[in-house]
Amino acid sequence: MRRAALEEGAYGAQTLDALVSAIDVNDLIDLQAALPRAVTLDYPPERFIEGFRLSRQLWQLGFDRAGLIALAARLRRGETIDEAQRHWFKQVRARFKHLRFAFFLYSQQHRSPKMLSLVTLVMGELQDAVKVKGPAEVQQQASRLSFLLKAPTWRLLTREADRFVPSGAAGFRRFTLAEMASLQPLLAAPTIGAHAFHAGRKVISRQVSFHDDMRTLYPAEEHQTMARWLATLNGLMGQFHDDLVARNASGKFSYARDTFALPDDIRSRLAELATLYLGTSSSVPSAS
Repeated sequence: MRRAALEEGAYGAQTLDALVSAIDVNDLIDLQAALPRAVTLDYPPERFIEGFRLSRQLWQLGFDRAGLIALAARLRRGETIDEAQRHWFKQVRARFKHLRFAFFLYSQQHRSPKMLSLVTLVMGELQDAVKVKGPAEVQQQASRLSFLLKAPTWRLLTREADRFVPSGAAGFRRFTLAEMASLQPLLAAPTIGAHAFHAGRKVISRQVSFHDDMRTLYPAEEHQTMARWLATLNGLMGQFHDDLVARNASGKFSYARDTFALPDDIRSRLAELATLYLGTSSSVPSAS
């Protein structure tokens, strides 16, 4: 789509605030939350265009690039940031992640542009470094982010955000079912590695993002229910992943080599989700 088409139908502050509120609780654990009995897989392509527009507008308006550059420069010099600055950085990264998820969910190719993915990844590495790693790692990741925020690379990222071709209904269905099918190896194996676990968590995060967008634009009960249930699973997996990162930093666990059994509360919920989605189709198409 051309930039002009993406700018059509800009959303007001109330809608953007509703999405921010949804994102703020997308890892809130509610162990009493329940899945709906059925899930919708078929949507008109207009929903995908609207979901992308909303995500892109939130990203465009959701942070101050100069402030992000200043924060990265401060960390690169070895200075510290306070809790308020850490929270601001987390919120900014959430907007990058949400736009990246929008490309996966709504674009015809169902993947994220390279520069957007790289910046989001480095922001995550920096966030982890600030939380659990030493000053040298913080400075290294801050230097990487500072480079990516310079004008030439930033122009490339913004051009990427303008290039969007929406998925069709059949493509979205295939993508969603393939995402759910990718959870099955996690459930079948007695032990898994941290990278496999993190890949599974990304599947859940993308589904959280989809239902956050849809419950903001179309507040149907299914989206509200799915968002609450997925937030619980997302929160449980996030806490477990944070523990893996912390243990890796302390030398008690190797993120690259060690394996572990899925915690029962996470395993049971992943199995429940996969059954709900895959039960809606007699065959599961590949992601390609």
